[in-house]
Amino acid sequence: MAHTELARGIERSRRELAGPGHVDLASVWLFAGVLVLPVPLTAALITLVYIHYQLRNPFVAWHRRLFGMGVLMLSAAATTGLLSLVGGPGHLFGPTVDAVTVLAIIAGIVVYAVVDVALIAGRVALYATPGVTVRKVFGDLSKHMLEISTLFYGALLAFALSYSPALVVLALPPVLMLHRSVLLKQVEEKASKDSKTGLFNSEGWHRRAGRERSRALRANEGFGLLMVDLDHFKKVNDTYGHVAGDAVLKAVADAISGEVRDYDSVGRFGGEEFVVLLPGMTEDDGVGVAERIRHAVTQLAVEAPVEGRTTVIRNLSASIGVSTFPSAGDDIEPLLLAADAALYEAKNTGRNRVVSWTRLRKPVLAIAA
Repeated sequence: MAHTELARGIERSRRELAGPGHVDLASVWLFAGVLVLPVPLTAALITLVYIHYQLRNPFVAWHRRLFGMGVLMLSAAATTGLLSLVGGPGHLFGPTVDAVTVLAIIAGIVVYAVVDVALIAGRVALYATPGVTVRKVFGDLSKHMLEISTLFYGALLAFALSYSPALVVLALPPVLMLHRSVLLKQVEEKASKDSKTGLFNSEGWHRRAGRERSRALRANEGFGLLMVDLDHFKKVNDTYGHVAGDAVLKAVADAISGEVRDYDSVGRFGGEEFVVLLPGMTEDDGVGVAERIRHAVTQLAVEAPVEGRTTVIRNLSASIGVSTFPSAGDDIEPLLLAADAALYEAKNTGRNRVVSWTRLRKPVLAIAA
């Protein structure tokens, strides 16, 4: 509770810079509780923590709080069951710690994390929209790694508490510093993201592209670049309104992200224009990815609020230009100009097409619907 209260000031500073968001490092304390307390007291600890959360933020629905409590209690029960094989909570820590105890605690961390992720992923999968990816069901890997780090810290805290409860005073400042560093990372990430789509904004995408160019030069490799522009997007805004237009942009952003690899970089350059960086891709590879994106956009059926009711927006399409490094340019701006020229060729020759820059001065490669 002291951690939560002291972290509130850090959270407020973060929201002023980067909008809503929350970081929960309670697993440091909860997992320590799993290791040193019997099951009833662990359940009481989790309950008290969540009651405190609700008192501090009463706008969160109670069923969400109860689900979170249930997930943690089941994770704790599974861990306790495993640890009972070597003595159980409260009996792990003696004057000396042997290898079996350490291995048991590591196994407990794995069990706790797996049960936690599996239950949350199951909930996401049950309520997921059609076509949701495995990556979205299981969440962001970096967040899972942070959670596992807090569990290891919790294990160290349990060792300290078993020696002397007064050592909790030494544990609090490092947890708060970790909390602050995670929030600062969120601020940096927020500054590089587009608020409507969650993609990189122009500045964030350019930073990623610059790093990829440097890597490609060192490795003597190429990469692909796509410029994606929604066809007749103004008509969507004029017909359905800007709220519906934002829903379409988000759906298109998700469609593009779903057709590329985890380490490809997708950005929004403003309006209805998107850009995709494809490390290691040749021109033919880039055209293939662009065609998949074009087809995915045509299959979208976007639900959006229009005049108080939900309307499904269909018949969307996109024109895409393709350029590759280094044939179309040895820097990011020439590559963007080349892809933009190919994009306008796609627009001028009928829209809903993919055009490669290298074919602009030859018979135009236009892959139509």
